Amino acid sequence: MPDVFISYRRTDAGYVRSLQQSLSKHFEADRFFRDIDNIEAGVDFPQALDRELKQCKAMLVVIGPAWASMTDKPGGGPRILQAEDFVRQEVAAGLARKEVRVIPVLVGGAVLPQPAELPPELKDLTRRNAFELSDSRWEFVAQKLANT
Repeated sequence: MPDVFISYRRTDAGYVRSLQQSLSKHFEADRFFRDIDNIEAGVDFPQALDRELKQCKAMLVVIGPAWASMTDKPGGGPRILQAEDFVRQEVAAGLARKEVRVIPVLVGGAVLPQPAELPPELKDLTRRNAFELSDSRWEFVAQKLANT
């Protein structure tokens, strides 16, 4: 049963795949939940996310450069500010569960969003110590993340 939930935007999926491969050197691959790998076709997406979030012990929030600013359409507001955004819902649920360690993982040169960029239920994410993964230090930082 997966106990590490990986939350991410599709634009950062390549980083997530590499991160999961690096962490799988230290843990069994079935310890990780990633929607694209673990939710079968035809399954109710929000229900599956909720079920997995209730079982996880840790959440890796993979944050790429457009994580907080991504929009659905030109002129539209950031998706992270929309209540129906799945990433927002996932991270809010993780932060609400005090027994879950929520770890921001910065990729692609991203920085942790400012509290003003986030909805109220996500502001605590900015108080979490983040890991920054870069090409030059990928394996070293992935090892530190695995140790955590």
